[in-house]
Amino acid sequence: MTVIYMPKQSNGTVHSSKDLNQLIDYVMNPEKTNDFEYVSGQNILDIHSTCDEMLATRTMAIALKNKPRKNEIYGYHFVQSFSPDDHLTPEQVHEIGCKTMKEYLGSSAEFIIATHTDKPHLHNHIVLNATNPLTLNKFQQNKNDLERLKEISDHISKEYGCKIIVRPEQKLGNSHKNYLVYLAKNSYRKEIKNKLEFLMNHSHTWEDFKEKASALNLKVDDTKKYTTY
Repeated sequence: MTVIYMPKQSNGTVHSSKDLNQLIDYVMNPEKTNDFEYVSGQNILDIHSTCDEMLATRTMAIALKNKPRKNEIYGYHFVQSFSPDDHLTPEQVHEIGCKTMKEYLGSSAEFIIATHTDKPHLHNHIVLNATNPLTLNKFQQNKNDLERLKEISDHISKEYGCKIIVRPEQKLGNSHKNYLVYLAKNSYRKEIKNKLEFLMNHSHTWEDFKEKASALNLKVDDTKKYTTY
């Protein structure tokens, strides 16, 4: 079971060189990546100088193309998380992350991927430079792009045997016949149970739980005496 999302707290965006450096230090933490074994980059010469290289790309873009803008985005942060039930190795999780982002972003984007192995659920952190080193243009992403990223993540994860979470728009249409087929193959109670177990294993706080639940199209109502889903 695979989930890919942008952290809600920051909206997945980085707005200063200081924050970019702190984020890269966090995702590359040797204690989480088996001493940098599961860290790799695209268009990065040396992973240990990732922040400097990304900032150099930005500086070049400013010098050649435009001036820095107020509240400028320096980078983007994505998280791709996997269920322990999929029994993937760190190498496989890292491969899935690399393939996902290369298909989504193309070969000219500048990013690093770090696979964290310090928790039961393996997960990838991806830090993307908002400035493309080839075109020197800014990365632009809308809701449709994020949906495309999820679809790419799903189909690549499926190649490795991961269970794919069926989102509402992927179900079998609105016809009654197709709906019955869907129910026959997918017990909604079991599906919710699986999602809840997955979320409990992957969430650090209640707010984190609700954020990830939303990514799985699971509505959480905690305004009453008992929480409902």
